[in-house]
Formats: sequence, C-alpha cells, structure tokens
Amino acid sequence: MSEEQARQRVRILYEKGELIKFISHQDEFRLWERTLRRADLPLLYKRGFNPQPHIQFAAPLGVGITGVQECIDVTFSPPVPLAELAQRIAAKLPPGTKLHGVEEVPLNTSARQTHLIGADYTIRIYAEPHEISGEELQARLDEFLAADMIPRTRQRKGAPYTYNLRPLVLELTYVTYCAELEEHRIFLRVQQRAGATGRPDEVVDALGLDEFARSLCRDRLYFDDNADDVACFAPYPVIPQETIMISQARPRGKPTPPKRRRTATPVAPEAGRSISERAGDEFG
Repeated sequence: MSEEQARQRVRILYEKGELIKFISHQDEFRLWERTLRRADLPLLYKRGFNPQPHIQFAAPLGVGITGVQECIDVTFSPPVPLAELAQRIAAKLPPGTKLHGVEEVPLNTSARQTHLIGADYTIRIYAEPHEISGEELQARLDEFLAADMIPRTRQRKGAPYTYNLRPLVLELTYVTYCAELEEHRIFLRVQQRAGATGRPDEVVDALGLDEFARSLCRDRLYFDDNADDVACFAPYPVIPQETIMISQARPRGKPTPPKRRRTATPVAPEAGRSISERAGDEFG
C-alpha cells in the first residue's frame, strides 16, 4: 500500500461550549491533539525539528466566544473506520466539547479556511428591560445600519491600522427578550473572507454595549464550496480588503543607524619623526 493510500483525512464537526470558551486557539489545538492521542488514534505528524499533527481549523474562534458548528480537518495514517473513530473521540472529549459527527474528505481537499465566506452569530446581552429596553437596542441597531462608516482599529505586526467595519456586517437584527434568562438576543451575520472579516466583539463595542455582560456564540459557518451556502450569500456583495481600509499599518522594523561622519580631518604625520618622538612631545 502506498503512502498516499495509507492516509485518511477526516472532517470533525463539534461544539465548543461555555466551559472552554476562554481558552486560546493554541490551547484548543493542544486540546484536540491530546484528545486524539488519548483516543489512541494514528495521528499523522508533519516532518521537521518540532513535528506537529495535521490538524486544520476552519475558522479559529476568538477567546470568550462559543461555537455550535465548528469543524477541523485531521489526517490519520493508517485509516480508521469512521464509526470507530467517532466512538473513540466521543469517549475522550473533555467537558465543554461535544462531537456532532465525522466525515471523510479527499486527501487533496484544500484547507477549509480558504473557502470561508461568512458566519452567523447570536449576541446575548444580559440586562433587564429597565437597564436597556428592546426599543433602545433596536434604535442602536438602526443607527449602526444607517451609517456608511464605522471606523475600527486593529493591530497588524505590532502596528495599528484603521478599517471600516460597516460593510462587513451583512445583517444585524434584534430578535427577542427572554424574561426567564434576562437576556436580549441579537442576530448578526458577517462576511469572513481573507483580509476582510467582521468580528462580533467589535460590533458589540460599536453599538455601545460593552458595559453590559454578554455572550457571543457562532451558530454557523458558510463556505464557497457548498451550494446552499453560496445561495444564501448570493444577495450580498463581496467586500474586498482594499475597499474597507482607511489607514494602512506600517510594519515596525529595526531603525537604520545613522552614518558615522568624521568630525575632523586627520593631521598628516610630520616627515622624518617617529611615533615615539611625537608622543614624547605631547606627554613629556
């Protein structure tokens, strides 16, 4: 059996819940590596001085955000039957993570992240009606949607840059108020393409809701290799990166040292006199 035939690429669909929402992307990567190793699954590792397993995330979640339909692609060698693989993974997943399913994909499939076009979020604002009403929230959403420019600042390679958040927000709707949980619910749909990604935490901040306790949940991801997802996003224009940039970041580099300049013209030595004789005249 060839090396190509001995490999298997599996897409794992899962949920990232409340208990682990504050771990970083690197910690989540290590969580999955430990889970798959504890499940005694034949992970395929990359070659190099510090080999890493072939684990690819479709779209890493920000710290503090939960996800209902997350997915990763993992390569195994040798292949494992899908039913057995799902059973082993489910038995070793830590609290806060739930397995939804596994499916095999072709080995030459491009990275899932390259096909990402958008995402849906639910924003929950924990406040009683006397603190902020549904009508006031709706007014803030309307003001946001009516604006042409919502400037936001991010960091890139240690340097700040400013961009326009507004075109990246495709839908922003007030859903309901749940009296039992004392929470307002807002639906958000954003574009998520390379270099032009809308972030839910920045939408919350732009709405002036940062003072309230809140939770953010990513409900769905959309990809351009899925016909249903493409049809869903067909009414929205594609926003390229260059159209939202307000000011570009200037990467920080090492400053160029100034050229050394001579402060005085060197004096030519006197003819016929040695160095010791000239030194004696100066210090004697």
